[in-house]
Amino acid sequence: MNRPAAQARIEHLRQTLRRHNHLYYVEARPEISDREYDDLYRELLGLETRFPALVTPDSPTRRVGGKPLRQFRHVTHAVPMLSLEKAYHRDAPKQGPQRSQVDLRRFDARILKALPAETIDYVLEPKVDGASITLLYEDGALVLAATRGDGETGDDVTLNVRTIRGIPLRLLTPDPPSRIEVRGEIYMDIRGFTRLNDQLRAAGEDPFPNPRNAAAGSLKQLDPRVVAQRPLCGVFYGVGIVEGIAFATHAQVLETLKALGLSTPRFWWICRNMDEVVRRTAEIYEHEKELPFEIDGVVIKVNNMRLWEQLGTTATHPGYAIAYKPRERAKEAVTLLRGITVQVGRTGVLTPVAELEPVFLEGAQISRATLHNADDIRRKDIRVGDTVVIERAGKVIPAVIRPIPEKRPPDTRPFDFAGHIGNRCPECGGPIARDEGFAAWRCNNLQCPAQKTRRIEHFAGRGALDIEGLGGVVADALVERALALEPLDLFDLRVEQLAELNLGAAEDTRVLGRKNAEKIVAAIERARNLPLGRWLHALAIPNVGEAIAFQIAAVHSDLDAVACSPVLRDIVELHEKREQARIVNPRSTANQPKSESERLARQRQYKALTAGTENLKRRLAGYSLPEVGPVVAKSLLDFFASIQGQRILARLRKLGITTQGRPSQTGGPAAAAAPLAGMTFVLTGTLAGMTRGQATEEIRRRGGQVAGSVSRKTNYVVAGIEPGSKLDKARELGVPVLDEPRFRSLLGG
Repeated sequence: MNRPAAQARIEHLRQTLRRHNHLYYVEARPEISDREYDDLYRELLGLETRFPALVTPDSPTRRVGGKPLRQFRHVTHAVPMLSLEKAYHRDAPKQGPQRSQVDLRRFDARILKALPAETIDYVLEPKVDGASITLLYEDGALVLAATRGDGETGDDVTLNVRTIRGIPLRLLTPDPPSRIEVRGEIYMDIRGFTRLNDQLRAAGEDPFPNPRNAAAGSLKQLDPRVVAQRPLCGVFYGVGIVEGIAFATHAQVLETLKALGLSTPRFWWICRNMDEVVRRTAEIYEHEKELPFEIDGVVIKVNNMRLWEQLGTTATHPGYAIAYKPRERAKEAVTLLRGITVQVGRTGVLTPVAELEPVFLEGAQISRATLHNADDIRRKDIRVGDTVVIERAGKVIPAVIRPIPEKRPPDTRPFDFAGHIGNRCPECGGPIARDEGFAAWRCNNLQCPAQKTRRIEHFAGRGALDIEGLGGVVADALVERALALEPLDLFDLRVEQLAELNLGAAEDTRVLGRKNAEKIVAAIERARNLPLGRWLHALAIPNVGEAIAFQIAAVHSDLDAVACSPVLRDIVELHEKREQARIVNPRSTANQPKSESERLARQRQYKALTAGTENLKRRLAGYSLPEVGPVVAKSLLDFFASIQGQRILARLRKLGITTQGRPSQTGGPAAAAAPLAGMTFVLTGTLAGMTRGQATEEIRRRGGQVAGSVSRKTNYVVAGIEPGSKLDKARELGVPVLDEPRFRSLLGG
């Protein structure tokens, strides 16, 4: 085929693929099968490979994603992306059912007062719960995509948006406007969101809490190749700058955007007055299940765009539109408790889980929820068969809050935790015992299969040794096939073994594959040189979480030093002496001496104990261990003194792993010279340019510590997008708060 013929065929294939992309992703009515589409795509790719000079940026083959970015370029919006004024449902009964939406009536009255000579009609459309986006097309080609940011300046996410198949790289019209900026939302539908979270869990990564966070987080990925794998979509409902086209009404904008090949809201209405708006608001919720995106209310806009300028804007809101929430999204839901199962955690803790009649809550279908522990079940008197109230604790973890006793069937019985599982571990059948210190039951069998899997999962997790690809499915398969029964067995694995690992059932072979095996083995080898803090966390020592592990590592050179640590012994001894001093204190009203001689003896003993505690406090004064108390210290010492701990240390020596701490972790002069030495940080919210794990690592590399809670000893709280209660606590205590730019500046760029 010569070049002219190839050029003609390439253009025909591009137009055909654009049309089918639009039919599939925007209109949801495909005309050809996936195989037929793939055949057309491969033909186009083959021709472009043979004739590289004919490749154009808007070709359907250019969506795979380019190289990762180091950071996003900032973009100034020519027309600011303003947020909308909010209105909520507030009843005014005396005014009748058509006058109950007080905030909407005030909005309407303000419009009519500003434009007394005009007839006002409104456009009513769903408020999409996604990540705001603006796209700029020049002569029909997509040249820029940017986030809303602060409304004035956003981030250039063009490379990421180009990977979203439902967004046309070229407008579907032979005569496009010379310049048009379209505005809308990037979203992730429920099915795509569920699939993505399943994939993240299988890979041992944290799932997203809701579709909006998933969409926003995906859009801010620095690697477009990752974005290309995410099930993102777009919906558009407005314009910014326009050249070569004019609009008289907002309804005309929606119709034109659809004609240009862009996805627009499936349902929207022109309403002649506010009474019709009030009636129609409920209709959007009637159609909610038919929409591919989550909604967060409705948007009402003055239809006549000529009037928008007269209505003006505030610093943040346009005067011609309002976002109305007829009902708040439920923070709680009511459903049936079908049963209670008990899971075995990585440290042997038995955790009750509620098996629920599936119910939607905050945009996700919930079928399981935590019941915390046996004491919580008993205190709340939760029974199988109850109708219960659930909530998303911290917007993430579903939890059972309380039963509804008046809906309880008469044959229910109080829940007996130990009896429910026959006083045996549900995984291995081994003995269980009550741990009074933690209001928990534990499996005492250290060889319990469930604990083996979870120990390996934890060992390989992102906050521990970060062995990518070693999630739950792979860990289960390794234990089931006896290739790794303990975490350190991973260092004996070979690529050939892993490549043939069957992740499916015996009758459903699904091997891991050589490429994945090579990645896992390479990650295991990298783990040999990871810092001491990561290793301490990876060993799953009871009461030793990630933050505490790094605090311990900051004052010890290696694992052997931790195992026989005088610092940890001093912490335990200090607690013991304080407790003894409390008991023998002759001034104690609870334990008065019976004679003068006893009083004098106790006074001498109390004085000696007090002197001992002061001496220990002086010895510990040079160490920064804000979250390490006697329970943690004793757990560490007991662990390494046990047969299991001694075996781990011996195995590490045999494997040649010394887990040496970095200079900034030894507590020596280099630590003092580190730029963040002695500083404690707390992270809250989502950072745009780095994960929380990356932020934690950057702080620790500079000698700082990351704690899980805010106290007066906290130096800084780093607040990202959607911060939690830690930000409120910081403000209450007067702890300095850093946004992401200032945090990056503190890190040194």
